[in-house]
Amino acid sequence: MTAPARFKLPDTTRRDALFAALLALVILGLVAYAVMHVSDGVVGNSLTGRITAKRFTPQPEEQVTIGTRGVHAEKIDGEYCFEVEANGRPYTVWVDASTYAAKRVGDSFVFPPPKP
Repeated sequence: MTAPARFKLPDTTRRDALFAALLALVILGLVAYAVMHVSDGVVGNSLTGRITAKRFTPQPEEQVTIGTRGVHAEKIDGEYCFEVEANGRPYTVWVDASTYAAKRVGDSFVFPPPKP
């Protein structure tokens, strides 16, 4: 039996190595630019409207979270939400208890737009 044939790859020239390094730097620069500017379009992306109604739906429950810091239990009273009219359209916005207590019907409220 004969030994398998060895393939000899041609040597890389200095020009090819320089081109590959330059191409790698350009690609790395584009990735860095994209990471730095990925959230630029999100700034100012919000709706402002007036609260037309406040709703509280009692649904008492206890949520248990297991994570790296151990077991964490949290009691939830229910579901808090605002009915907000912005740009002539009604929106339902779910909020936490502190925001619900701080706002009144008729107040201005800023919230992120819903995903389409």
